[in-house]
Amino acid sequence: MLEDFTAKFTQEKISFKKIGNKFFLEDKELEKAKLKQKEKYFGIYVGEEQEGNFIPSFVFLEWLAERSTEKIFVKDIGEIDFLYGKTLRSRHIDHVEGEIKIGFLKLVQNMYDENLGYGKITGDFAKTEQVLKPKVDRGLFLKREKKLKREEEKA
Repeated sequence: MLEDFTAKFTQEKISFKKIGNKFFLEDKELEKAKLKQKEKYFGIYVGEEQEGNFIPSFVFLEWLAERSTEKIFVKDIGEIDFLYGKTLRSRHIDHVEGEIKIGFLKLVQNMYDENLGYGKITGDFAKTEQVLKPKVDRGLFLKREKKLKREEEKA
C-alpha cells in the first residue's frame, strides 16, 4: 500500500514499520535507543490506512516532494484555490514536471517549491478546462477549524 503510493512519485525505496493501521519511517538510531517497553510510535509518521486506502501525512508529502519530479507548480491564485479544495484549471498552472496523462497523481507545489498537497490529473493542460482535482491539501486545517467554529456557534 505505502510502496504503491510512493512509486507514483519516486523510485526511491523507503524502510518503514507498520503499527496498527499507521506507517512510520524506520530510524536505526531510534531502534538502538528503544526501551524495553512496547513502542507506540516508531520514527516519522508517514500516513495511515483508511478503508483500504493510504492517506499520507504532510511530512511524507514533503519527503516525496524532495525526491520527485511528478509536480505541478501553481501560480498565486492557483495556490489559494487549491488550499480551498477547488479543482485547478490551466490558468492556475505555472508549469508541470513529469507525466501529464489523465489519472496520474501529482504533487502540488507553490512557486517557492513548497508542497501544498497532491491531486489527480483530470484534464488536458493545453485547454482552459479543469485539469487537477485535489486529493489532500494543507487547507484541511483551515477547513477543519472553520467547521469546528460553526459547530460551536450552533451549540
